[in-house]
Amino acid sequence: MSALQKLVLDTGPFLLTFTDEGGSEKIRSLIKRHENGEAEVSIHPNNLAEGYRVISVIQASRGSKFGNQNVDPSYLVRSAYASLSVIQNEITTINLGKLKMKYPNKPWGDLSSAALALSLSTEGTRVPVVILQHERHFSDISEVKAIRISEL
Repeated sequence: MSALQKLVLDTGPFLLTFTDEGGSEKIRSLIKRHENGEAEVSIHPNNLAEGYRVISVIQASRGSKFGNQNVDPSYLVRSAYASLSVIQNEITTINLGKLKMKYPNKPWGDLSSAALALSLSTEGTRVPVVILQHERHFSDISEVKAIRISEL
């Protein structure tokens, strides 16, 4: 029996679940696999806070629309807690501090995803972070593996 595929979602890919943009179907399919016990998909609470802010800013500028939907930013947070493994623990906090020291100009959300991936990784297996196609902040974070949505 093979081990479950473990993945960490960065903020952008998680937000795609609320849109019809490119890659959204792959992310929704991944979340379904998680819900069916076929994969283990995790997200850091900092990424949910970042998602809440992103949706709020977009809605303020577009008159309450995000993608093709009216999404209450609180729903984003509640849906993640209902359908994903939302993880924050001591080792993730330590990893986040170390990464922020090494990469002081990287966004907190990206480093939160990376820190969680590090804490879920084992000696022989690196848990990857799922990132948007054009994400640029992971290109030089050598501690984690990042995979683009197209690679799912």
